[in-house]
Parts: sequence; structure tokens; C-alpha cells
Amino acid sequence: MKKNLNIAQIGNPILRKKTKDLAISDIKSDSIQTFIDKMINTMHEANGAGLAANQIFKSISICVIEVINNSRYTHIENIPLKVLINPKIKVLDTKNTFNSYEGCLSVPNLRGKVKRFNHIEVEYLDRFGTAKKELVKGLSSIVYQHEIDHLNGYLFTDKVYDNSSLVTYENYIEYFQDKYQEELLQFINYNSK
Repeated sequence: MKKNLNIAQIGNPILRKKTKDLAISDIKSDSIQTFIDKMINTMHEANGAGLAANQIFKSISICVIEVINNSRYTHIENIPLKVLINPKIKVLDTKNTFNSYEGCLSVPNLRGKVKRFNHIEVEYLDRFGTAKKELVKGLSSIVYQHEIDHLNGYLFTDKVYDNSSLVTYENYIEYFQDKYQEELLQFINYNSK
């Protein structure tokens, strides 16, 4: 992760406030369209899988996600660039969860295990104000849940279920990444039956 990209860090109050939904007329404004471009550029510069508006100091309900051959997220299938405005998640299966070893641009150099739902539905407006609905299943759902949590004032650290899983990114790579990859492979194989 590159430093000094003006991304709000854990402890900044803006990360703890629920963001405000946008009206269609606001979405189509030049200022919001320019801000969306800034979000996308910041996400790319930071090599992130997603970014929420409040992470760059604007308390509005927009997040962007994209995972395309990202070396930090090799376990997640490619997700083309998406802009999600006023997104809402509906959990379609509350029993089927999996462990997600997560990090965050707002919580640098730290990872921890979070339980994520395997099967969700996401309703949102795209950057043109068009209503969208997506069924998201499997590891891709991590990114959606993580970013939408930001818009509701939550960090992944709030959802870590076992504090002993908190590790620096370097220690995650050295001691835990291989085991986690095996765990995810078992999860994928089980769910593909």
C-alpha cells in the first residue's frame, strides 16, 4: 500500500458516521462525477480492492470496487470496476458463512479474521443513477460487504471475531497466508459441489 494518499485512518471520526444517501439529481452533478473519478484513482493508486467515500473524507453513500489481477487479492475472482451508490445488502443465507482474513486502507498493516456471508443480494444505483441489483456469492462478496460496512460506519476491526487473528500484513504473508489459501480452497470446493 502506498502512503500519503489522504485516506482517513482508524481513529478519524468520519469513519464512524453513517454516510448520507444521494438523490439522483446529486449523482448526476459534475461535482459528484468528479468525486467518483477521484475515488477510482485513489483506489488504483493504493492498490485497493475497494474504497468508500468516507475514507477520503466525504460522508456520502458511494463506494467503488474493482479486483482485476490484483496481487494482494489473488483469492478473489476478478470483479470489474463498479460504482455503488446508496447500496443496501440483503443476506440470502444467514447460515453459510466463511472466514475472511481482511485488511483495509484505513487500517494499514493489519489483518484479522471476519465472518462474511457467502450469498448476498446488493441493490444500488450506478454512477448514472440507474438502479441495479446483483446476486453475489462466494469470495467476491467479501469486497461488497467490507465496503458497504464502511458506509455504515464500521471497520473490519469491529467484526474480527477472534482478536488473536490480528496480525501485521508482513506476518500474515509469512505465517498465515498459505494456511488461509488452503482454507479458502476447501470452502470453494465445498460450495462448488
